Amino acid sequence: MKKIVLGLSVTMLLLTDVPAQETGEVLFESKGCVLCHKKDEEAIGPSLRNIANVYAGKEMALLTYLKGQGTPIVDPARASVMEPQLVKIRMLFEEDLHAISKYIIHSNR
Repeated sequence: MKKIVLGLSVTMLLLTDVPAQETGEVLFESKGCVLCHKKDEEAIGPSLRNIANVYAGKEMALLTYLKGQGTPIVDPARASVMEPQLVKIRMLFEEDLHAISKYIIHSNR
């Protein structure tokens, strides 16, 4: 009986949805995005607040850009710096890209 309860507990932990915002933040940090994008200040890349404000209501445009299929609308002059990172980012699963874009847009305005 203890094995069944333990097995069910582990299964529930694995199947529990992690909020997209938390997952997006973890992915944003683990993929190195924080090296160039700070919350409230311009660095190598635009601030998260700036990105969130520009892409507010345009999540599909941000997703398209993260997939390497769209043009940047925040700071096109510095977009070439993002190219190597986009190679890594566009390899992520679709749901991971959604999580990152939701984190950027909804957690940083």
